[in-house]
Amino acid sequence: MKTEEGFDWKAPSPTTAETSGNSLTDEGIEKFTRRLRESEEIRAAKKQKEREKKDLEVRQLVAELEELRKLIPREEIDIEEIKREAEAEYKSIPMYDWGARKESNEHDMVMKYGLKIVDELRRCKWDAEHIPKSLIADMHRIHEGKLPLRWKKNKPATRPVGKLEKAIDSQVKWNEIREKPGRKPKHFKNDQFSSVKAGFFNVARVNKHLQNPTTLLLYLLQHRAWEGKRDKHNTYDTWYRKRRLIVASVGVEKICADLGVHEKTVRNWVNALHKSGVIRKLKDGKENVYVLGEVINNEDLFYYSGEIRGKVKPGSLH
Repeated sequence: MKTEEGFDWKAPSPTTAETSGNSLTDEGIEKFTRRLRESEEIRAAKKQKEREKKDLEVRQLVAELEELRKLIPREEIDIEEIKREAEAEYKSIPMYDWGARKESNEHDMVMKYGLKIVDELRRCKWDAEHIPKSLIADMHRIHEGKLPLRWKKNKPATRPVGKLEKAIDSQVKWNEIREKPGRKPKHFKNDQFSSVKAGFFNVARVNKHLQNPTTLLLYLLQHRAWEGKRDKHNTYDTWYRKRRLIVASVGVEKICADLGVHEKTVRNWVNALHKSGVIRKLKDGKENVYVLGEVINNEDLFYYSGEIRGKVKPGSLH
């Protein structure tokens, strides 16, 4: 039952088993399948080895070709020679010069009349159309050293300067003109809002047109107290939750650095907003706290939007 390498072992046929008087057992079937699997593995290994050998030969041939390619001398491209060949080729294409009324070539026509006119002549030839008279007229003018008619700009008509006449009186009846009633401004409600991105202050720092009290107001709104904010004035727990005031606490030096203005300018802006009732400036110790609005019935109301107006002059809160 043993097989040598290079020969396939075949299972005995049923007739052979019957004649020999022996029947296939489980052990025989298992031995048969094992040998069959081993023969398949040997065959696959041989194929893989042959494939690797062929791949190695291909890589060696490619490397040899690359070395030979490097040894081939490169031909230098002469641009001037190419230009001369192209010029000679274009000069070999005949074309009639309608301006000089003689035979010419495409190269000389392009140099003399331009590519636009030559393209139009070529198109008329290909489409079997008559050349427009205006095009021939332009070619005649160029041949004579003049500009084509289509390139000439229309000069504005000039009138001769006349003598100054005596001014006449105005015919408008100014006393009868009535001013038109102005349009009434829209009454804006506080049910809409517009978001202002923080990058606005980067632009305002270098743009003088945005350096004004309104920019300071937007800056203070960006720094108002929020839940969880921690600062030395305790603006959220003490001012917002207990005193029911919407405040912002920012040092003057920080405002100057962020907005790019002088300290005196910031103080003038703060005083202007305070006097106009847009904010309230309060003293908390030696520093200022800016009140922007109040919390009434669990709703934030701001002075700048006209939702609430202060009735008393603000003093120091402690």
